[in-house]
Amino acid sequence: MRKLFVLSMLLLTCLTAFAEPGAKRDERRARKDSIKVAEMVGAHRKGTKIKLDGIVLDKDQQALLLSNIDGVDYNQAWAGFREKRHLGNGLVIGGSVLVGVGAAAEVVALGYVIVGVLVAAFSLGHADMDEVMKPAGYFAAGGAASAALGAGTLAVGIPIRVKADKKMKATCEGYNNASERVSKEVIFGGTNSGVGIAFNF
Repeated sequence: MRKLFVLSMLLLTCLTAFAEPGAKRDERRARKDSIKVAEMVGAHRKGTKIKLDGIVLDKDQQALLLSNIDGVDYNQAWAGFREKRHLGNGLVIGGSVLVGVGAAAEVVALGYVIVGVLVAAFSLGHADMDEVMKPAGYFAAGGAASAALGAGTLAVGIPIRVKADKKMKATCEGYNNASERVSKEVIFGGTNSGVGIAFNF
């Protein structure tokens, strides 16, 4: 009887241990699904475009949506946010490339130093080390300068992009919470050629 009780307790513990990750996985999946559902309703930023009720708006639809958010036309502001986001992306990409070039130059400099040490060891110190160490110094200095410039470019580019993304997101949230805005029926109105812009009277 005692063995049966211990075995049943052990089996119950194992089942609980295996059931917990599944419950956590289901909870995580439910949270992701609720986020997806929330993103399907209302206006949300998608890159430099706007997604309304899960549909990415074309240029004309987006211009119509931005034309009246609580009586304010946000088209010009959105164009500014888009330009700043592109600038931030360019700086981030350029900075990443510079950091990569700098790191590669440092690896080359290290290779020269290793070759120099091997040449010195095999020649018992009689080899001319200037031919090996001068390029190592040039690569090391150039790599450090490139990496520093790249890090500075990244430090400038990342905040510009983040700020532009936040302002785009705030504009979409402003549309979602606006008391005066262009109605979805106007933006998604049916036309002869399918979904497009239509003014319904």
